[in-house]
Amino acid sequence: MPPHSLDIFGGSGEKRFLVGLVGQGPALDIFARILERPDFALAFPRVKIVGWCPYPEGRTEDQPQAPSLPKSMQHVASFPDATALFAARPGIQLALDLTPTNLHIAAIRKAAPIHTTVVTSDTLNLFALSAITGKFAPGGDEQLLKAHDLLTLLMDQLDDDVFIIREDGIIVDLNRHAAERLGVSKERAIGSHCNEIDTTTPCCDEESKCPFAIALTTGKKADRLFTRLDPSGFVRYLHTFCFPILGVGGTPSQVLLLQRDATEGRHFAQRMRQTEKMAVIGELSTYMAHEIRNPLFPIGGFASALLRNPSLDEDAREKVRIIFEESRKLDDILRNILNFARPTKQQIGTFDIEGVTRQTMELMLIGSAERGIIANVTIATDLPKVRGNAENLKQCLLNLLKNATEAMPEGGNITLTAKRVNATVHICVTDTGLGIPPELHDQVFSPFFTTKDASAGLGLAMTRKIMEEAGGTVLLSSRLGKGTTVTLVLPAALAVGEPEK
Repeated sequence: MPPHSLDIFGGSGEKRFLVGLVGQGPALDIFARILERPDFALAFPRVKIVGWCPYPEGRTEDQPQAPSLPKSMQHVASFPDATALFAARPGIQLALDLTPTNLHIAAIRKAAPIHTTVVTSDTLNLFALSAITGKFAPGGDEQLLKAHDLLTLLMDQLDDDVFIIREDGIIVDLNRHAAERLGVSKERAIGSHCNEIDTTTPCCDEESKCPFAIALTTGKKADRLFTRLDPSGFVRYLHTFCFPILGVGGTPSQVLLLQRDATEGRHFAQRMRQTEKMAVIGELSTYMAHEIRNPLFPIGGFASALLRNPSLDEDAREKVRIIFEESRKLDDILRNILNFARPTKQQIGTFDIEGVTRQTMELMLIGSAERGIIANVTIATDLPKVRGNAENLKQCLLNLLKNATEAMPEGGNITLTAKRVNATVHICVTDTGLGIPPELHDQVFSPFFTTKDASAGLGLAMTRKIMEEAGGTVLLSSRLGKGTTVTLVLPAALAVGEPEK
């Protein structure tokens, strides 16, 4: 791996926007002031300064030693000239000529790769003044155009949505990522109201908590985490930041709105909470096994013996029967908790999907026609064998089919499909039932979460646990009033001749 490749990607694997600095002068201090602003790092998290050459064409004997870099850039590596800089950092996308007179601009452009944009210090000064004071300095149209081009270049490198919105909600500008997500051109979006263009972002659902309104009224940065249901029915988390742009008189007239997809981070946090919860459940189950199951066993045993006693009258026998049945219910609940807390015993091997899915569907839907349920099974012909445990997969499918039938008290359609997606097999159970509210999507896989009075709330939690221990996962897509699809994703068995366990 070449040395410069370490600069291109951050710790999360996301591609950086690489910037190189050439020359020295007042623009260097101005650029340092931009970097030192906390909101710059928040708005442009992927911008990385990867190199500096104080002498674009090399230092001569009559030139003084270059000054030290400002504190915010002391980690940046220095190079003897522009040619050495671009040779060591060929991924640089933006080169800033910091020399006051820009005498070396031709040499810099000659040394820079074809994909590198080179801008001069006067353009940087204009952009910097805007970033630091919130106002554009007086200048000709050409200077303003250069500053706008630089700002657009930076905005378009972000993998987040960026909007500049007027106080009345009219979009003044947006970046390429936002336009592509919305499926509109920039020309179509600019001049339109934000609610008209972006109908999928619930930013203004509650005016008192809307970060756009807060930024306008307070003149301070505001942010909020929202959820959005994408076209496929999956929930995505969006972290929305709003930065006020001050107009004449120092009052906010526009807002820079940056919207970042936080779904992956949210998912990671949920998995961490799930791990912590499982650790607590494991400790609790050990305590329950000792403190509850031990006295429960003789209670059930004595109740069973009393039921066989012929001297009991009918009234007493009914009371003993209730004690016996309730003790059995407690024992079932305790056994479910203990089974959930300990690792599942899975003999991981390879098997065919079609036989397992058809048998499970037929078993679960016996008598379904009388309940108004129509079942459909679609199995692709190109399914590979999968890795996992056939019996545990049956248990997962039974959980999903049971939930699907309970979600359709008046009847409906249940569709089971199995298809290959790259190196995985997706088994989807779809119903036309009541659907799940978006705010509950994260909770339905949590242990003991249930919306049913007679349920322990372990069905979907156990399903996810079984799938993840087999190297798979579970996906949920649901819309209120239209139904739910739960997808089991299993890894395909690779042709590597590994023995079954």
